[in-house]
Amino acid sequence: MFRFAAVLVLLIAACSPDEAVDSTTSSTSGSATTSVAGTVPAPTATTPETTTPAVTTTTESATTTTVVAGNWAPQPLVVSAFGALGWWNGSDWVEVDTLTSLPITGGEDYQIAVLDLTATTTGGPETIVCEPLNNIGVELAHPELLGEWPGPYGVAISAPWELAPHLVQSVSDDGTYARFASELLANRGLVVAEPTIVQLLRVDLEGDGVNEVIVVAEDIVGGFLPIAGDYSIAFLRKVVEGEAQTAILGESVPWPISAATGRWR
Repeated sequence: MFRFAAVLVLLIAACSPDEAVDSTTSSTSGSATTSVAGTVPAPTATTPETTTPAVTTTTESATTTTVVAGNWAPQPLVVSAFGALGWWNGSDWVEVDTLTSLPITGGEDYQIAVLDLTATTTGGPETIVCEPLNNIGVELAHPELLGEWPGPYGVAISAPWELAPHLVQSVSDDGTYARFASELLANRGLVVAEPTIVQLLRVDLEGDGVNEVIVVAEDIVGGFLPIAGDYSIAFLRKVVEGEAQTAILGESVPWPISAATGRWR
């Protein structure tokens, strides 16, 4: 549920400049276990693999910017298979609603923002997608590049930026972040001794050489209809002025059904 939220956080931050990660506890991952101990400095030389065609590099005032060649929207538009999410107009984030007109004409290129994948596709003009919700969006020539729900799911952005100029690394958990997740769930009235960590990313969101960690803990049995014990929570761990802090990115932790009313509290 919140794996998409984690990817979107990475995307929006990708244009920022290169955090130390607090990882001093331990936890069990749904796939594998690895140590992420102590304060982890950013690697000195991390260059993500790129399969995007035709890149050019321009230098202004000793600042090097990588630009991906393509036919891009005049303002960076972010879309998914469920509709357009919005764009940055130079000073503000523009959200999409039923009256929004997208800054495209059709035929623009879109970079796919999914972990471990660098690809581009084209998109059509503004249209209605995701029936029966009828959201405003764009039909991509290759929507399968975004992934398959409910697995890790990406977005597409029509912009010439290098989407991951700084560290983005998928890592396993040694128990550290499952313990953090367990504490967060307990604070919300749900006791889970070993939460399932479905996504754990070490990232440099701000380009300052100090890494953050984005964590998604999730166990959903009931699908769109929650049942007792379901949870999905995404949170960020980062070091601020030498102190590790936690920020909640999104959560869905339904309270237990009341015995008196038979309804979710």
